[in-house]
Amino acid sequence: MNCPLEGVIRTYAWGSHTALAELTGRPAPTEQPEAELWLGAHPAAPSRVGDTDLQQLIAADPQGQLGPGREQLPFLLKLLAAERALSIQVHPTKAQAQEGFARENQQGIPLDAYERNYKDDNHKPELLVALTPFEALAGFRPVDRTRELIQALECPELDSCVEMLGEGEPASNIRAVLTTWMTMPTDQLDPLLDGLVAALERVDRATTTPWIAEVVGVLRVLAEQYPGDRGLLCALLLNYVVLQPGEALFLDAGQLHAYVQGTGVEIMANSDNVLRGGLTSKHIDVEELLRIVRCDPVDDPRILPTPSGLYPTPADEFQLRHVNGEPVQVSGPAIVLAAAESVCVDGEELASGQALWVPARSAAECGPGAFVAQVP
Repeated sequence: MNCPLEGVIRTYAWGSHTALAELTGRPAPTEQPEAELWLGAHPAAPSRVGDTDLQQLIAADPQGQLGPGREQLPFLLKLLAAERALSIQVHPTKAQAQEGFARENQQGIPLDAYERNYKDDNHKPELLVALTPFEALAGFRPVDRTRELIQALECPELDSCVEMLGEGEPASNIRAVLTTWMTMPTDQLDPLLDGLVAALERVDRATTTPWIAEVVGVLRVLAEQYPGDRGLLCALLLNYVVLQPGEALFLDAGQLHAYVQGTGVEIMANSDNVLRGGLTSKHIDVEELLRIVRCDPVDDPRILPTPSGLYPTPADEFQLRHVNGEPVQVSGPAIVLAAAESVCVDGEELASGQALWVPARSAAECGPGAFVAQVP
């Protein structure tokens, strides 16, 4: 039987005092910045189902809830609202996560320890669909454009970077620059950051190349939010993307990224493994991030849905559809979410911010506007 699913609000410093409250019909502003609404069976915050939670419901009858051959729900669905930039971060592959999780267990690092990198043994491919204009940094920019950007800044402290991004294999050049900046001693880092911030302030955004003006604008915001943070240098190398509602980003293992501002629907493998490199007060592990990160340049990381509303990704753990046009019959296991607008499910209204659990052997007719998360 289909059941209402009550998500769990997660409060982080980068969240919003209004966005999630307004989406879910609660009073705003909230006392704490609300960053994410989790919908799923992750042990850190499983969604409520009546007088139990989804994790316990599945554990009691995995075949009845998930179908044959499954013991755990493989994805986690979220509503995400960023008022400030999230950390510069990367996620491991499955093999890297298994190795890292076992290593930190052997070292006796508690799961809730500040310095813990691997909270589980799973990878974390993720897809974000914008509900509002959504700013993000995602994937390394092609090196010729990064050289153009740095030259336009007229920042002498970055001259050596331009040389390092010259001849040779692009991914190797990007890795060399990233490694130099991420491992730079503080007495060298501080003058470099001071020079970069001064150069950003000198740029006349009204007369420079439009895409450079946009990047300068977001770098100024990051410098103000996280003064003296080497993550600003990472951001200098990444694509700046503004998703329009309905556009999406798919972020696979090893792809460096940071969400900057906006509200969206996010789905990922059921993991909480994050390696951070800056723009955060949380644990940073430069050595592990450099081991995990892939430095191949990406031209445009955005993806669009198919005519049926499906967002294509290579992930085995999840697929996400935004129903458009005629109602769609959805088979379980699935989570149906009304995001930003009420939708019709089985002839009844599902209000904005509400969700429904559809177990195996069950189905739901979902009207236009519904987000449907399933296993492929």
